[in-house]
Amino acid sequence: MNDERKRATIRISSEFKARITDIERYWNGVDRPESFLRLIEAIDKTVIPVLRRFPALGRRLLNSKPDTVDALLASEEIAEMTKSGGVHQGELHEHLFDDYVLLYLLCGDTIIFLSLRHMKEISSEFRELWGPER
Repeated sequence: MNDERKRATIRISSEFKARITDIERYWNGVDRPESFLRLIEAIDKTVIPVLRRFPALGRRLLNSKPDTVDALLASEEIAEMTKSGGVHQGELHEHLFDDYVLLYLLCGDTIIFLSLRHMKEISSEFRELWGPER
């Protein structure tokens, strides 16, 4: 069967690359490099092909009502950035897979991977809260 549908283009942000490096460092530090390899395989073999075909699959983040002041301020900032004239125009989405949450921006037929975190982490902005891993 020949699928002629247009596929979304995937781009990787520098923040996403930094998160991948942090995650690799973590799994190597706890002597579980195979967990990092499983993550990379899941991204490569499942997440990217599915999102290329169905870019709007992830839940839109700004559709939910923030329940804290910090969340409200962050969502207002994100909404401003994704409006016309901001850094990027688009819709912020989250995609859940395995034990991870992928944040991505959908801009037309382009997906920009913004951040990746384990579900047990409390923040996507890990570096800003706790600084670089020691």
